[in-house]
Amino acid sequence: MNKRYLSCILFILMIILGGSTLANKDSKPVKLTIDDSLLYQNNVTVYQSKIYASNQVKSIVVETQNKQQTIVYTAIKQGDKGNKVKEIQQKLNKFGYKLYVDGDFGSLTYYAVIDFQLRNKLARDGIVGDLTLKKLDMLVTPANMYKSPVTKTTIPKAIISKDELEKFANNKNIDSLTSYFIWIDLSHQRVNIFSGSKKKWDLVKSMVCSSGKASTPTVKGDFAVGSKGSYFIADGGARCKYYTQIQGNYLFHSVLYDNKGKYIIDNTLGLPVSHGCVRLSLENAKFIYDNIPAKTTIWSK
Repeated sequence: MNKRYLSCILFILMIILGGSTLANKDSKPVKLTIDDSLLYQNNVTVYQSKIYASNQVKSIVVETQNKQQTIVYTAIKQGDKGNKVKEIQQKLNKFGYKLYVDGDFGSLTYYAVIDFQLRNKLARDGIVGDLTLKKLDMLVTPANMYKSPVTKTTIPKAIISKDELEKFANNKNIDSLTSYFIWIDLSHQRVNIFSGSKKKWDLVKSMVCSSGKASTPTVKGDFAVGSKGSYFIADGGARCKYYTQIQGNYLFHSVLYDNKGKYIIDNTLGLPVSHGCVRLSLENAKFIYDNIPAKTTIWSK
């Protein structure tokens, strides 16, 4: 090899190695802000450094320009048990959540954590990490106390009597392929069920319901009863019992239960609060599930 070329190569290598040494010498430790949910991500996240996390472990590996180190991250999540969970439940109860302090991070504790995080402008992940723990140590004030959802079950004034409901239904010339007909009265948050035939409908039941809120309204129009099921799990983890299809993903179903179906987590009725489905009491959802056959006309107005 030509000595001239060899000298050039050696010079370039010296620049590269020298630059690398300078970079290492000038590099500073990276200050990390760890969110409660960071540990349980599956993908690599970059915050001026690479943070690798697994939803199966309680530590993270931080890789900076100089070295790689493991930081133990103490976060408590659903499914965990023990004294730390008891402490969290006790702290939540200070804010009015009325949890049973059993050291079991179950569905009720999970939903209480979600609500607490929402009220305190934290990431709503249901995981109790450093940020959530700090907030749980705040002083309790009337402003940050949890208040149970308002449940409205009063019958709206207007069309309420049996005679008036039957007269209204029979004046609408409504037909059905079965001996039943369902009218979802959205303006009064009622589900009225009739038996009989066209122009001869008799009211069987009038139920208080909760239809879709303004941003996610219940579908309007003429439909027919479709598929049924004993329960499904909603996106947020709540269990909805005894569903009956109105159209597509619009369903009749019970008020919201915890993931295992043991406890009611939202009993609101009489107000439009759902994501589009029509919520009913467990008894009334089961009545439709048990008694109203497929192809029954549903009138949603």
